[in-house]
Amino acid sequence: MNENELKALVAKNLILYRKANHWTQLELAEKINYSDKSVSKWERGESIPDLLIMHQLSQLYGIKIDDLLKDKKQPIKPKRQRNKFLIPLMAATSVYAIATIVFVFLGIFAPDLTNSWLAFIYAIPVSLVVFTIFSKIWGNRFMVFIFASAFLWTTALAILLSFHHPKIWLFFIAAIPFQVLCILWLTLKPKKNEKSDS
Repeated sequence: MNENELKALVAKNLILYRKANHWTQLELAEKINYSDKSVSKWERGESIPDLLIMHQLSQLYGIKIDDLLKDKKQPIKPKRQRNKFLIPLMAATSVYAIATIVFVFLGIFAPDLTNSWLAFIYAIPVSLVVFTIFSKIWGNRFMVFIFASAFLWTTALAILLSFHHPKIWLFFIAAIPFQVLCILWLTLKPKKNEKSDS
């Protein structure tokens, strides 16, 4: 196999694995911290990713580096997403389980406490922190923004419901600059490696 044939084979496999995982070139580029321009060059067969990137891609797809160099005779199955939605859902459910335990204990040991239901209200921002962390781990900037914003406003709501003070609504005013920071963070483009990898 000559160099051009190898480039064409790797390009074909890169496209197959990316599409099997339902990612755009930009989404893949963000996951490996490269530019979508580099991903496009690899997929057009103009260049081949270096060994470090091939290793990173093989880990991302749950395959061996060798799989990127083989001619595929069978359809490619996407790597299992490691229960991408189930894990944070279980973590958030644990938060609500703890809130339920707190509610029950307060009902038993502090029956005069009328606002023990706030345990469920405070569970909302805590569970949003869980979703924010997992979104950050999996590199989904937009979902980090959504969950972080929801955390901000539900925290302000929880504080509003917890205290009976005429000026407590000012917490919502205080949240506005943080929301602006979240929006600015979302609009910032992450720095990507621009190497072309020959």
